[in-house]
Amino acid sequence: MEQNENGREEIAQIIEEHIDFMTRRYRETGSVFKSIVAKIGFFPYMECLGKVLMDKDWDRLNNLIYQENCFRSLCSLMCGDTRYWAFLDMLDALAVGNMKTLELLVPHKTEPVTNIFPAYRPATNMLIGLWRKDSSVLDYAVPRAKKFVSGKRPQWERAAVAYLLAVYDKNPEEAGVQLELLCKGVMRADFDADTDKVLFVPAHGLYQLAACLWDKELFQQLPMPNHKIFSKEYAVWRNTHEIQPELFVKYPEPVINNILINPEIEMS
Repeated sequence: MEQNENGREEIAQIIEEHIDFMTRRYRETGSVFKSIVAKIGFFPYMECLGKVLMDKDWDRLNNLIYQENCFRSLCSLMCGDTRYWAFLDMLDALAVGNMKTLELLVPHKTEPVTNIFPAYRPATNMLIGLWRKDSSVLDYAVPRAKKFVSGKRPQWERAAVAYLLAVYDKNPEEAGVQLELLCKGVMRADFDADTDKVLFVPAHGLYQLAACLWDKELFQQLPMPNHKIFSKEYAVWRNTHEIQPELFVKYPEPVINNILINPEIEMS
């Protein structure tokens, strides 16, 4: 109990410093996007994650991830000429129910992208086809995804794409196998030890994708991964409650809150 109380006090101090910094940056730049300093982190997600997880307050955890996703998605939407780099942001948005931003991130058609992280092309193409329910995209994406899965890329990459194929095939058993392989592969890959290897939010996003696309009976047959970076308790909460994510932190400048929730304002 005392440990949890200390954790809350630490979070309160971290958040206060972040609010002061973000507010000062916004007043200097006049832009939410320009206020973000990537090299020091968009938001103190790393410092808060372990402590919030320990409390098992799933609504609070969801809001923490949601705010991190809002920051990262804003950067993805404002930078570059393709959304394919934002594949993991798309999954994070699915995980927390950030559907408005997800609609902005997921392209409507495939794009001839080059110089992209290898897994993101087949994975994003599959996600476009599944989410947009576009059979022509799936006709293009499925054979290329199968070819990628049979290749020699790292396990987590192949498992992510294989999971999307299993969602397409409506095969919960195979999807469960691939989701667990994904979690195992993440532990061997170059992911952040303080965030992704504590809770791998994209795995929850993939799980929620099935919840969105499959009927309830089929989804209930999807096994959850038996792995420390996938929170079964959070996943159960996520699928047994009406989710309306809110910002974990509110800023004194209302425009900051508004743009994080409605990034299209900054894009216009």
